[in-house]
Amino acid sequence: MALPRGAPLISLSPVSIAAVRGFGRPPAAAPVAAYAALVPLFAAALPSCAALLAAAETYAYDIARIARASPDLVGERPARFTQEWFPRLDAVAAYTLVRQARPARILEIGCGHSSRFMAQAIVDGGLSTAMTCVDPRPRAPLAGLPVRHAQRPFGEADVAAAAAFAPGDIVFVDSSHVVVPGNEVDRLLLDVLPRLPAGVLVHFHDIFLPFGYPDAWETRRYNEQTAVGALLGGGGYEIVFASRYVATATDLIADTLVADLPLAGGAPEASLWLRKRAGRR
Repeated sequence: MALPRGAPLISLSPVSIAAVRGFGRPPAAAPVAAYAALVPLFAAALPSCAALLAAAETYAYDIARIARASPDLVGERPARFTQEWFPRLDAVAAYTLVRQARPARILEIGCGHSSRFMAQAIVDGGLSTAMTCVDPRPRAPLAGLPVRHAQRPFGEADVAAAAAFAPGDIVFVDSSHVVVPGNEVDRLLLDVLPRLPAGVLVHFHDIFLPFGYPDAWETRRYNEQTAVGALLGGGGYEIVFASRYVATATDLIADTLVADLPLAGGAPEASLWLRKRAGRR
C-alpha cells in the first residue's frame, strides 16, 4: 500500500527507549560471557601472542630498568608499572612491539602512561620514530618525552596524517571507548582504518574480546569493542596480541618476565593489537 505524500516512515507513537534498545531489558545489554564466533579467532592467535612474549625476553634488561625505576628513564615522570591505567601485560606488549616494529610514525589517540612506555621503547631502541600524542587532557603528564603532544581533540589533521602511514607504523587508540556518530572512535573506524595500508599495527585498549565487558563496568556504557569485534569478523585484520585472552584463558605468562612484574590493584589487562592484512579494506 502506498503511503500518502509526507507520511512518516516510522511510527511516532511513544515507545520506551529501554524496551527498544534492550528488548525489555535496561539500555545496557545483558552480560555476555564470550562471543562464540570470535573465540576461534583468538585461539588461532595464540602462537602470535606467545611469540610476542618470547620477544619481550629480548628486552628483559630494559624492562627491568623500568620496573626498578632506574634514574636514567626518559621523561620528567617516566614509565612505571605501579599504576592501574596501563598495567603490566599491556605495557610489555606495547614496549615490545615498538622495539620490534621500529615504526617511522606512531599516532596515539588518548595518552598518558601508554605514551611513557612507547617513548621509552623509542629511546631504548635508538629509533627515529615520530610519535604524535593527541589528547586535550592526558591521563598522565608527558613532559620530557620525545613526542609531539597535540593538546586538542582528534581532528582532520590526524585523519590526513594516518592516510600516509606505512607498514610497521602504529595507530594507538585509547580514547573515549564509545562509538557515537562523528566522535573520535567513529572517525577512526570509518575514516582512518579503511585507508591504512597492509602491515600497519592498530591498538585498542580496554578491549575484553572474545569476552564481554566486565559487569562492574556497566555504568561506563562502553561499546567500542562491539565495533572492533565486527572488524575482526570481517577478516581484514589479524590478531597480533590480545592481553585479556592471554591473561585469563591461557597460562602463557606463567614462565615469562611478565609474571614477576607488579599488577597494580589487580587492574584488568586489556590491550588488543591488530595488523592490517593485505588486499583488505
